[in-house]
Amino acid sequence: MADVSGNTLLMAIQAVDDAIRALEAATADAATASPDDIEMLYCYDRTAAELRSAYEIARLTASNLPPYDRIVRPAAD
Repeated sequence: MADVSGNTLLMAIQAVDDAIRALEAATADAATASPDDIEMLYCYDRTAAELRSAYEIARLTASNLPPYDRIVRPAAD
């Protein structure tokens, strides 16, 4: 894995979270959702999962990183 700082991971996670929220809003109505937007949402979800794994590993060695759940917005139900 590339050597990326915890703070860089934090910023990337927040940026991906913002993109996910925007795409969720854009695809809320499945009847009018763009197939491209749905595919992008899927890709961002996979990216978010990978970033979370990397972030949790970074937290083991960097005590200044907040828990993952505090840096992303709660999922809309």
